[in-house]
Amino acid sequence: MDWLKLSAWISAAAAVLTAYFGLVLASNLSEPKYLLLLIPAGLLGILARILFSKISRQRLLEQLRRAWGASEKPEKKHNFKEIELYFKLAGKETAFAIDDRTWADLTGDEIFKYIDRTCTVVGQQYLYKLLRTPVFELDELKRRSQLIEIFQSNPGLREQIQVALTKLKDASPTAIEMVWEPPALPSLRYGWAYNLLFYSACAAPVILLFSLPFGVLVVIAIFIINLFIHNKMHKRISGFFHTIRTLTVLVELAGKLAAVQELHRTYDAPRVTNALKRAKGFQRIASTIGLESADPILGSLLQYLSIYFLLDVRGFERAIAQVRQNRSELLCLYQWVGELDALQAAASYRDSLAYYCEPELKIGVSSNDPEKLIGVEMYHPLLREPVPNSLTIGEKGILITGSNMSGKSTFLRTVGVNALFAQSIFTCFARRYSSRFVKLMTVIGRADNLIEGKSYYLVEAQSILRIIKEIETDNKTVIMAIFDEMYRGTNSEERITAGFRVLKFAAQKHTVILAATHDLELTEMLTKQYVNYHFREKIGEYGLEFDYTLKPGPSQTRNAIELLKILGYPKEITG
Repeated sequence: MDWLKLSAWISAAAAVLTAYFGLVLASNLSEPKYLLLLIPAGLLGILARILFSKISRQRLLEQLRRAWGASEKPEKKHNFKEIELYFKLAGKETAFAIDDRTWADLTGDEIFKYIDRTCTVVGQQYLYKLLRTPVFELDELKRRSQLIEIFQSNPGLREQIQVALTKLKDASPTAIEMVWEPPALPSLRYGWAYNLLFYSACAAPVILLFSLPFGVLVVIAIFIINLFIHNKMHKRISGFFHTIRTLTVLVELAGKLAAVQELHRTYDAPRVTNALKRAKGFQRIASTIGLESADPILGSLLQYLSIYFLLDVRGFERAIAQVRQNRSELLCLYQWVGELDALQAAASYRDSLAYYCEPELKIGVSSNDPEKLIGVEMYHPLLREPVPNSLTIGEKGILITGSNMSGKSTFLRTVGVNALFAQSIFTCFARRYSSRFVKLMTVIGRADNLIEGKSYYLVEAQSILRIIKEIETDNKTVIMAIFDEMYRGTNSEERITAGFRVLKFAAQKHTVILAATHDLELTEMLTKQYVNYHFREKIGEYGLEFDYTLKPGPSQTRNAIELLKILGYPKEITG
């Protein structure tokens, strides 16, 4: 790239020097012919800009290639209030979504930070929504996987898409709100007067041909009037300019992406084409708004033009009307561009994994299904050196015992994350994963709700109740429920009784239940409904040692008092 840099700087310097000498010679020698040197100066300037653009593109490509498939977490800032905007809006119309409790239990935000290799906030929002709204259609998941595989196997196409997406790198995160619920703005009024001033501004320069002094006065007068109107109205409408500009660039970008033939079989091309046709009107009108921010070099000149012709004022209300009129088309383009960005990020994430598989998913509830779920060498994606574990769930649920830190909660999260990713980006952290389509709900994390004044026990009881109600009301979909240390906030007698009754009730033909507990009594009380597994530990030279490997049967070890000895508790306590 050194020769390219050198050529760019030489061209830029030659353009400046040629223009300088042309102006100096024309001025000092009073020879206008030297102004002709401005022509080659301009051409050299254009050449320099092209070369600098190529340098920027090469730098961008190098950055994208370094980031592709990287195992480290991308260095990006995450404002989840902005990222979740699309999900919050779309969630109102979604049949089933991962609720806040389950997302928090699965440390969803942290996993998102690793998978987020998107180029735009549009892609970020779509990826977040994708992960929190699992689908129950195998064809849709295979379509997503097909697009992911295209990005994995075709670096040239992938980089073409990524470079194009960077045009939206400064997109407004609130653009989805404007598309979803266009703002109810008061009329700017006096539209006829603004139109009259616009046409007057267009006609005024013609007066200069007949009377230069009078024409100048007219142009100045119109500029002053329009400047006053511009400044007054700008305070009301300028807050929307970034969002409108984002939608304008989005439509332009969608048009370029629609021209990529290799993508046509991965989306509904006729729908996108029709949306582009309908959105052209918005693009044409909105392109006159906020011109000063559209080009950093010509910004000042464009601002004066915008003031003189009242472009912002006249264009704004018409642009909002276009958003209302073409809401579904703009939303279609927003979703499509967001999906491309989200799935190229998923492709990069796939390539960062030690291994993964595409799941085998089955539809519906089967009364004679001997294997509701099979996971071979599953692992958790946030662990640097995970210990894989395998599990088959048949007609009975799974009850896991073991001491603290042995791996119970991590394993529960591992199964939950695999179930979620199977139905969102068709990617599992396992050698093999087979399951029915499931509605995933969990109660793993624990905390008091200080804001609402609720104890941990009450918060957990309400969380468990939401799962019970789902099991009661929906017997056509497999419910995957994951429980960790149920009712820990109350006394042992009531905890065991309540835990037993809930787990017995939950073990139905249309459920997949995993539960972890310290109460070994439950392993004997629930032998008809649950298969027992455990994680084992041993006392080593440096305290408790764990192998984090799932083993059949209930836990048989009792090491709590032994651990207190290792920690240095008095003999009066440890015995």
